[in-house]
Amino acid sequence: MFKKGCQTVTSSDVILRRHLGWVVALKVIALVALWWFCVRDAGLRVDPPAVSRQFAPNPTVQGAPDGQ
Repeated sequence: MFKKGCQTVTSSDVILRRHLGWVVALKVIALVALWWFCVRDAGLRVDPPAVSRQFAPNPTVQGAPDGQ
């Protein structure tokens, strides 16, 4: 089933894999905690007329000559 050249997993590989798994888990927990306490309640009110002025400051009427 396995090739002859495959290496076996040593106990140090298992320990390293477990250690890296704990580090990744702690980082995910830290990111979730930071989001929960700092970003979760942040809100942003959007004013549709202000957004339209931002993206189209001088709207032209379709069919008007020379943008009039």
